[in-house]
Amino acid sequence: MGEKGYNLFCPLAMACEALEPRWTLLILLEMWNGSTRFNELRRGVPGISPSLLSRRLKDMEAQGLIERLHDPAKDTVDYLRTPMAVELELIIDQLGKWARRHMRADVALGDLNPDYLMWNLRRKIDRSALPIRRTVIRFHFTDCTGDQEYYWLIAMPHGEVDLCKKDPKFEIDLFIEATSRSVASIWLGYSSWRAEVARERVFLSGDRVLAKNIDRWLLECGFVGRG
Repeated sequence: MGEKGYNLFCPLAMACEALEPRWTLLILLEMWNGSTRFNELRRGVPGISPSLLSRRLKDMEAQGLIERLHDPAKDTVDYLRTPMAVELELIIDQLGKWARRHMRADVALGDLNPDYLMWNLRRKIDRSALPIRRTVIRFHFTDCTGDQEYYWLIAMPHGEVDLCKKDPKFEIDLFIEATSRSVASIWLGYSSWRAEVARERVFLSGDRVLAKNIDRWLLECGFVGRG
């Protein structure tokens, strides 16, 4: 692994040696959420360098947590969790919920990354609660600049929800103007759309039905579970 282990004859110590290296659990979480390609993992785990991600993936493969599948015909590589890693889903879920219950909101919202926020928000759209057509939502983060100021979510009745950082030139159904902190606070369950609108930290315009029902089709983080 490249890091010194605990050298203890203890199952918990051995588990820590496999899972403690920085980014390992977050990479597994991103895989749990459906990412299998290197660039998808990079977007879902911002802050990790390409070289470190490559090294972590090799380490995880050596530990038996993931397998690397190369398709020579397409020259693509997918990283998949092994059954051993799939067993960790419940543990990761409970760990995330534990942290959500006990971590103060100001701490949780201290290091905001709009790219990471939007990458996860796109996965929390319930397409069954949207119109049976293309739906385009534009986010304008008023506290951000540059390429972290505007984002577009494009939801189709069938298929993945696309996240764009450049104007796709589609007609926009719903405009969301807000601070990134407010949207993150809603996503983590510390606040709500109704509360942030009342505080004038969030402004919704466009399709009135989409605006009124936003909490039905744009869901909270999975770790907001009440259990």
